[in-house]
Amino acid sequence: MISNYLYKMKQNGVFDEIVGLWIGNYEHESMITLEQIVQDVLENEYNFPIIKSDNFGHGIFKTVIPIGVKARIDTAEKEKIKLLEECLVIE
Repeated sequence: MISNYLYKMKQNGVFDEIVGLWIGNYEHESMITLEQIVQDVLENEYNFPIIKSDNFGHGIFKTVIPIGVKARIDTAEKEKIKLLEECLVIE
């Protein structure tokens, strides 16, 4: 099922427009991992970093991911994702 969504995104040019991909947890009864699915779909055709986070997705642990906030993804750094804008304003 998830591979269908990814192939549709590929056909619609989504992966031509992004500069990084952040994936989370995904468990399927077939034991295929999300990393394997993404690699099969992308077929090494793209040159952007892909981050896997265990506290994002359909698992027990979750983190908030702000949508529309500029971030920097650097797979060589310890802190792989750094938000470049404020995403929460407390008044």
